[in-house]
Amino acid sequence: MFQTQNYFQHYTQRKAVLLFHKRNKREDLDIFDIPYYKMLQKYLQLLGQDPHQSNEIRKIILIVILISGASVFIPTSIEVFVSLRKKDMDAVIECLPHLIATATSMVKLLNIYIYRQNFKKMFDFISKEWERLKFSDELHVLEEVTLQGSKVAHLYRNTLLSFMSLFLIAPLIVPMLDIVLPLNETRPRQQLLRVNYLIFDEKEYFFYIYFQLFWAAIAIVLIIVTVDSLYILIIHHTSGLLAVCGYQIQKVTENPIVFSNEADAYKQFRNCIIAHDRAIQFYDILNESSRFSYLIQVGLNMMGISVTAVQTVANFGRPEEAIRTAVFLGAEQFHLFVISLPGQVLLDHCSTLSDNIYSSTWYNIPVKAQKMLHTMQIRSKKACSLTAGGLYEMNMENFGITFKTCMSYFTMLMSLRE
Repeated sequence: MFQTQNYFQHYTQRKAVLLFHKRNKREDLDIFDIPYYKMLQKYLQLLGQDPHQSNEIRKIILIVILISGASVFIPTSIEVFVSLRKKDMDAVIECLPHLIATATSMVKLLNIYIYRQNFKKMFDFISKEWERLKFSDELHVLEEVTLQGSKVAHLYRNTLLSFMSLFLIAPLIVPMLDIVLPLNETRPRQQLLRVNYLIFDEKEYFFYIYFQLFWAAIAIVLIIVTVDSLYILIIHHTSGLLAVCGYQIQKVTENPIVFSNEADAYKQFRNCIIAHDRAIQFYDILNESSRFSYLIQVGLNMMGISVTAVQTVANFGRPEEAIRTAVFLGAEQFHLFVISLPGQVLLDHCSTLSDNIYSSTWYNIPVKAQKMLHTMQIRSKKACSLTAGGLYEMNMENFGITFKTCMSYFTMLMSLRE
């Protein structure tokens, strides 16, 4: 069933790409005309981050979502403060993961809003690149890398949304049992999140509070899956541009006819240099728009994984609560993995470009073209790595180190708890 669904999705995307290829050459291309980006348009519209929306609409939606996040952050912070005064560390640990998840989502949303001009530049850049390549034999290289990113983004969205569904359903199990299998007394209910509204009785207003938290949780997860999916596609586009550069180098150097005319050879290599320069410019905009956001996200994610692991162990005596926190822990680990993976993909394509230049028949080309290729080789040796504030590289090696560090913090928190 799952394979059939994936085949149907891939077939649909391929059909959309064929329709995209048939567009009139003079027609202006929009990023959401590209099938791999089209699916994100509705998500961005829900967050008020679609560049086609008016500024007034975008601001109104942003304020609504920020208020939704505050409706979780404030009562949870109050509960943390009250628990600290009572010296109830278990309650504090229970609240912290939700605070961290809310803060992470707000960082993602505000980052994409603050750098909205950079994102508009990247959207326009992507549209122009697809427009430029759509009638050449190089588009399939870019399309192949973008398709990989689209699959990762699709899996990521489905996984986190599934985790969210399990998390939202868990508090309703007890009320449903009270209806299906009633007892002489009401079973103790577990609210979606541990919050403190001061003037409201959580037990008396259980469902009112639940639906308010339900809405806020959906908004928070929607922000996370949308922004991360967008970054996955944009980073894979950067990788695709580098793959196109490598393909161009291999194609030009393996064609001896090109070298019979030095002017034509120079023109061909000049186009390769220009394409590489465009890829570097796009990377610079991307890195500028993500480095500080990544720094905060990685720090918050480390804290979240550590305290959620402690919370899961502490709830071993309550299986239903342990399962709920374990689901939350799995989502946090998967989130850290997914924001690290595209950075590794980008590094791999940088390395591949350098290998393509080195393995090409550069020794058979004119000296003038060799000098141009040498300049490109020198720049390709400098990795296009995405960083968290310039202090931490987003790659799989650092993901493993970070995960081990989280386990160290987990051990420390467990000893403090005891």
